[in-house]
Amino acid sequence: MDGFVQTQRVNDRRYTLTNRKQALEFLIHFLGDITQPLHTEAKAVGGNQIPVLWQGANTNLHAAWDTQMVEKDAGGYGAAVITSFSNRLIAAIDSGAYASQKASWVSCTDVGTASACALSWARDANSINCAYVLKVDETDRELDGAYYSGAKPYIEMQIAKAGLRLGTYVNNLAAAAAAAAAAAA
Repeated sequence: MDGFVQTQRVNDRRYTLTNRKQALEFLIHFLGDITQPLHTEAKAVGGNQIPVLWQGANTNLHAAWDTQMVEKDAGGYGAAVITSFSNRLIAAIDSGAYASQKASWVSCTDVGTASACALSWARDANSINCAYVLKVDETDRELDGAYYSGAKPYIEMQIAKAGLRLGTYVNNLAAAAAAAAAAAA
């Protein structure tokens, strides 16, 4: 099912609360995933079939982008680390490096155009594959070093986009539900 169907289900009272909760959980997952460049790439099954090394251990390019490089950038994992990393990205969105870009990041968050927005976000993420992720064949190479240093700005920007889009989209869903409830009253 696509994001449009799930968007419709979140506020559709014909579905059970459990079904609507599942639809929202799918949307949250989907909105995060669609900003990860390799989730929008077919080459080597989104990088899953490109073997690489991370700190000397065998992995694949997709896993490195999904987990290892994000954890290194954040400073590890766990609630305190995620909170600190999130606060750093929020500051960059509010008044730092991303402040001038944030309006464009949420220019397509209308819940009525979910499919068009999803396609726009996928194209945006996929452009990073050409610009950096897959620009050079990294097969069997160590990524913790120069490659990671070059990837870090993309990682941070994509996570910042995902968070801002998610928050805006969920707020728009809540506003649509409130408007529908008011109209029905």
